[in-house]
Amino acid sequence: MAAKYKDTPPYSYLLALALGLCGLPLIYALAGYGSYSPVVTMACFAVLHAVPGAAFGLVWPDIKWRWGVWLCGVPAVIASFFAPSAWFMAGWLAMTVLPACAGAYATAQLHLRYVRVDDPGQVPLIRGGREVETVAARAAHRGELV
Repeated sequence: MAAKYKDTPPYSYLLALALGLCGLPLIYALAGYGSYSPVVTMACFAVLHAVPGAAFGLVWPDIKWRWGVWLCGVPAVIASFFAPSAWFMAGWLAMTVLPACAGAYATAQLHLRYVRVDDPGQVPLIRGGREVETVAARAAHRGELV
């Protein structure tokens, strides 16, 4: 199913960009704190990028894995200017963008599996509000009882 962007509020994209930029120094500090093993540092780095991706995927599941790109896109562009080699940049992307996209995709799928999503083409019947008034007006126009 194609992603529908109408359910995601516009401020969520700005929030993802801000979290990606502001959280980057914190992630570096937490991943490097007390870890003298490169493997443990890389694992911490991946987990600390997967958690925000998972949070965004759970709250707004309609664009799934793309939250990882929104979270890590700008920091990746900034890091590309300081990367000593292409291999370093590939490793950096594997530890940041891939876990963020995977976390967002996994929680979005989990959310969509257990929460009923209405068909966007149909008007949901809500107890009150304009939707009920519209349904009542259509029924009255047809001569039906509501």
